[in-house]
Amino acid sequence: MHINGFIIQKDVNNSYKGVDGSGFSSGSGENWYLNNHPDYEDRFEPYYEECIDRGWMLSEQSWVSACTDLEYIRKYISVSKTLGIKYRVLVVMTVVPAPVMELSPDIKMNFLGYDYAYIGGDNYSAVYNEIPFVFPDVKLNSNGLIQTREEMDTYLKQREEFVATHPKYTLEDGDFVIFKVYEADL
Repeated sequence: MHINGFIIQKDVNNSYKGVDGSGFSSGSGENWYLNNHPDYEDRFEPYYEECIDRGWMLSEQSWVSACTDLEYIRKYISVSKTLGIKYRVLVVMTVVPAPVMELSPDIKMNFLGYDYAYIGGDNYSAVYNEIPFVFPDVKLNSNGLIQTREEMDTYLKQREEFVATHPKYTLEDGDFVIFKVYEADL
């Protein structure tokens, strides 16, 4: 797996700690939340559009919307602290080849689990949005994610069987990829 970079997310008090970041439900925090803030949009959105959310311009499965610029993340953290916004910084790894970065060994990280989500935008997660409702027998860890790669493979097999035996578009269909998710202490 490649270290694709960081995703910054508004921290919400819930049991799901994955990459889904639409912020549309109380159960998921919003990714890149300052990009829509009227006082900070001009400061953060242009870089996001140019350097982070590039996947829509490229071929499928070639770019994860993650940030490799630690200075951009530090600016996000500084403004978040100034505004009193609780945040989380995720480090994501996938098989997608870009972007890619090396992490300093000084960065403390906590493994959260595996997610299955879109590679771009708000990272819609099948784990968050489907498992509780469609696959309740799939065991999730205390972070609302799948604990091991083997358990992820078992879930994906169940999901494929479900898709093959149900009407088209019963489940979300799109640019899903397996994420290995860590939370960084920055």
